[in-house]
Amino acid sequence: MVRTMADQPPGGYQLIVPDLDAIPAEPPDDILYHHKVKLRTAARTLWEHREIIYTLAERDFRAQYKQATLGILWAVLSPVATLLIFVVVFSRVKQFPTQGVPYALYAFVGIMCWNFFATSLGNGGNSLLSNKALLAKTQFPRECFPLETMLVNGLNTIISFVPLTILFVIFGRAPKLTTIWVPLFLVIEILFAAGLTLAVASTIIQLRDLQQVLPIIISLGIFVTPVIWPFSFIPTHYHLWGSITVNLQAVYGFFNPLGPVIAGVRDTMLLGHSPSWVPLAAAAVGACCYIVFGYRIFKRFEVNFADIA
Repeated sequence: MVRTMADQPPGGYQLIVPDLDAIPAEPPDDILYHHKVKLRTAARTLWEHREIIYTLAERDFRAQYKQATLGILWAVLSPVATLLIFVVVFSRVKQFPTQGVPYALYAFVGIMCWNFFATSLGNGGNSLLSNKALLAKTQFPRECFPLETMLVNGLNTIISFVPLTILFVIFGRAPKLTTIWVPLFLVIEILFAAGLTLAVASTIIQLRDLQQVLPIIISLGIFVTPVIWPFSFIPTHYHLWGSITVNLQAVYGFFNPLGPVIAGVRDTMLLGHSPSWVPLAAAAVGACCYIVFGYRIFKRFEVNFADIA
């Protein structure tokens, strides 16, 4: 409280605090800044700045192979090297049921799906720290950084279709007509990867230890995702108690939509089967939850990105 004292010269002021207990420990809630962003408005703003995503993706895609001797061939060699390890190790240690599909072809489809998710999460999770110079000097939506890394990884995944085509030729096979369902699976995977990447990217800024833990989690994730092993290992009718049964494939698909996605791509592209709709629906619902909550977490934390990056 500021009062003018009668015994002070004109213009003189003195701060009088009659009761120290009257000073609040925290500022009142009505003057605190609460960062709230409507997701629909944020998504519309992001769409208006989509050209920035394309520009950043082009920059990173060119820089990725600029000084590499083999250049863009690394986009082909990396999944092929992973496939060779799987074929040499896992096809000898344990024979997984592949329903007549050669294991190399069976595994490579899973590797392609997994590589897109793993690289998107790994690179996208660190994208804000990698671009902290731009983060402090620009005003466009911050989610452009994680999403442009996903676009780069998507281009690398498209390039890896070259060895997949070669494998089809080597084994004398061709994609089935039911491959038309594959775009649906890809949409589910993209939503799942985007939601998790946005959440991880915003969390790493706050908790730097996650930057060291993330590669370990991704490395272990390939073993709990049906990349090496078939999705049919998870039972559809699990007796929980008495006559109550649970579809564990649906439960798994909700928490890890990548499982039904990989299984769906294999069933439709390699075997000509129709999609398994129950786990696929659970995966779709789970992916939508991931993108909504991941985006919400990202927008909640973004106000502090430039200050603490």
